[in-house]
Order: sequence, then structure tokens, then C-alpha cells
Amino acid sequence: MKNIFRFCVGLSLIINLQSIGQVYTPVNSHRVLVGAFPFQNFTYDARSAALGEAGIAISPDANSGLMNPAKLAFLNVSKDSSKKENPFGISLHYTPYYRNLIQGMNLYALNTFKFKNNHAYGLIAKYFDAGNVEIRNQKGIFQRNFASKEFSIAGFYAKQLKHNNSFSVGLKYIYSDLSATIKPVNVFAGDLCFYHDGREKKRNATRWLNYGASLTNIGGRVSYDDYKKRTFQPTLLKLGAAQNFILGKKQNILMLTIDANKLLVPTPSIRNAKNEVIAGKNEENITGIGTIFQSWATAPDGLRETMREFTFSMGSEFQFRAGGVPHFYARAGYYTQNKRKGDIHYFTLGLGAKFKDFGLDLSYLISNNRNEILSNTFRASLNYCPFK
Repeated sequence: MKNIFRFCVGLSLIINLQSIGQVYTPVNSHRVLVGAFPFQNFTYDARSAALGEAGIAISPDANSGLMNPAKLAFLNVSKDSSKKENPFGISLHYTPYYRNLIQGMNLYALNTFKFKNNHAYGLIAKYFDAGNVEIRNQKGIFQRNFASKEFSIAGFYAKQLKHNNSFSVGLKYIYSDLSATIKPVNVFAGDLCFYHDGREKKRNATRWLNYGASLTNIGGRVSYDDYKKRTFQPTLLKLGAAQNFILGKKQNILMLTIDANKLLVPTPSIRNAKNEVIAGKNEENITGIGTIFQSWATAPDGLRETMREFTFSMGSEFQFRAGGVPHFYARAGYYTQNKRKGDIHYFTLGLGAKFKDFGLDLSYLISNNRNEILSNTFRASLNYCPFK
């Protein structure tokens, strides 16, 4: 039983650290940031995944609810669907995850929304199937299978504001059950997102800049088993920009985008043999909401270490258009982090196609030799989106 417990906890840590592109070390000598519910910060949609996991400022589409719901307030009804009243959109997402580590680990997501008069609202469901674990007694005799899983259900509301800006708020319920020996966790968290559409008032422009920001998983600290040992929710700050260019007479579009990401949890402090803090700040004195502000000043090595905790996602997308409507997409991206905070880097590739109101996106991750655990990761997204 102890071995099963260690496996579940170790697996949770590996997943958590990977969600922000970081590698686990037993003593955490590089003071890697750790938070609960890592599946909340995974990238589910194939379009963003193909762009090195950037997506805060890219153009609105049916996947926007997963990365930045504020973008949905700028959707425009397509000609084929102009007669529909209050049209809705929906997207489905699937990822076989960590295929080189364990079989049966998958990510699923559903995003559905409705649009009306520069407002949008909808629901997002995320499900992380962490695989089955065999439960055996002290004599090694099989007793039962345990299904490790986490899921969340979130609602959001987005509204278009003045000066081509939009804002969204969201509330989510999170459930986590990763170990047979620890009771499941139930918590609530909130999201705040912002988006600026640089083209909304410049329909004839040949270039424009979009930008945005999100602050997600805002909530109190949680406890998996021992109420005295509380873990921070994975509050994540993302800042993004996307520069767009129109090319040629067919109005093809080239987009270049970049996101900067920072997990807003305290940097682990340095402690002596008596567990006394000798450098950094005591994490127990920081609240779940307070970490949004205080986490910036917790690194033992100061601002230099804090800046190392940023990860960067960047990508490019070429939209092949016919009659002013994009029908085919080619994408590539790159993800990177500081070598002292995990040193994970990988390339991504992807394709997309749209036929009338339906779209399909695919992405593939190309990892280096040091990150073989990520090899063969692909994502698929299918959507119905009567918007342009």
C-alpha cells in the first residue's frame, strides 16, 4: 500500500511540474514551483498546442474559452449562419498524455458557448484521466483497481468594452482524486481575462496587433490529507501578443505570437536541518489570494530568480484564405524555460482546416533527448463554429 501511495504522489508531482514545463528533482535544488491541480494549466486545444502553447492573443475561434474567453466577445457571425438567432459554438478536445510514461493517461475537454450582441457566455469542462492503479494488500494480493482522475466545470461571461477591448470573468469547480489513500479534494476558483482586438476598427488594415492577459485559478489554499499542510492552487499569469500581416491579393494572413507565463505560487524557501527558513519567505505565512502579489518577492536569490521562473511560448500561423475566408492553416511553435528551472524546450507543429461551420485542428510535439517523456504527444480538436 505504501508503494501505491508513493506512486500516486510521485505521479501527481511529475504531472504538476510538467504543466509549467519543469523537471522534478528529489530535493528540489532549483526550487521548482509546485501547485495543486496541474491539469488546470495543461494546454487542451490543438491550435494553441501547435503554437508552442501560446494562445492568449491569437484571433478568436471556437477554442478560445480554454485559453482566453474574453476573445469570444469579438466573434462575427459568418454569412452561412447569419440567419441563425443567437448562434452557439462547441469544441471537443482529446490528448493521449505522457504516452512514454504510462498507458491510459488522457486529457479531454469540452467548450461550449453562446454569442449575442458583443456578449458571450458558456461552459468549459476539463477531464484528466490519470490511468488505473492496482491496489494490493501487504502480501501483494490484488484487491481492486483505482482510477485516478481530476476534472473541473467552469462557467464564464465575456463582454466587449470600449476601444476594442473585452473582459471575461469565470468561476470553476475542481475535483481531484489521485490516490486511493487520500480523500478527494473539492474546491472553487476564479478566472479573469482581458483581450484587445487590433483589427476590429481597422478592417482594411494590412497589419494589426492583438494582445491580452489572463489570471486563472484564483483561490484559497487546499489540503489533500493533512489540513496543516496546505498547497497553493496553480494561479497562472499569462501575457500575450500577436502581430498579424495580410499577404497577397488572396488576403492570406501570417500571424506571429508570443506568450509569457508565470506560476504565481511562492518559490520554495531554503531551510536548515530544523526546518527553519534561512533564505526566502515562509510559505505558510502566505494566503491563497495573497500569493498573487507576494510570490513576486519570495525567491531566495531575489528578482533574478523570479525572472527565471517565466516560461515562454511562441509560434506562427499561416492562414490560406479563399474568398476572404480561411480554409487551411499551417502552424509551428517553440516552448522554452530557463535551464535552472527545468530546462525543457520543444518544437511543435500543427495543421488546421475549416469547412463551412466545422473545423479540425491537429498538433504534434517534437521533444529533445532530455525530455523524452513528452515525445509522441499529439492533440486533436474538433469544433462547430458558425463564426468567422
